[in-house]
Amino acid sequence: MNVDQHLKVAQWHIEQARQHSSSTEYKCGCPLNAHDEKAIKEVEAQMASAKQ
Repeated sequence: MNVDQHLKVAQWHIEQARQHSSSTEYKCGCPLNAHDEKAIKEVEAQMASAKQ
């Protein structure tokens, strides 16, 4: 993907997160896959190192 495509995907995911946080009934249907798990671990690692 190029930069513009990454930003569009990120924007879409942010909107899904907003909908999840505003409604306990909202279901986006996004499966947690290996790619997403890797991204989550990378972000959590960055957050942990920033706290140190």
